Amino acid sequence: MFRGARPTYRLLLVLGVSSVIATACSQTDRLFSGPPIFTLHSHVSVDSIYQCIASRWRTAARHLHSSCIGDTIDLQAQSFYRGVNIGVRLKKRSGTTVVEYFERRLTVPPYAAMVRHCVMPAATRLSHR
Repeated sequence: MFRGARPTYRLLLVLGVSSVIATACSQTDRLFSGPPIFTLHSHVSVDSIYQCIASRWRTAARHLHSSCIGDTIDLQAQSFYRGVNIGVRLKKRSGTTVVEYFERRLTVPPYAAMVRHCVMPAATRLSHR
């Protein structure tokens, strides 16, 4: 092997490892990067909706975790049956709670139904993909 080729191989190795780490760390962010499946507005508090969805998904999904940035709460999980990433983004806006439901790909309907149940009866459907 040529002596001058070593730095090139090291550079390629570092770039390869960096891309694998970047891809692995950004997997959960992709869920919220696309448009939501549906968006609801509700007069129910953010905390009440969060607690309701979290309690339902805790028994019906796996890898449940949440994050909070400013006034936005993201709740993510993975469906039991197909391992589809699902998520809810909760925001407080103009005295109402905005609830956005996300799926990486279509999954079984009960997860969306659980979200709707927690937001209803005071919800108005805004958009549907």
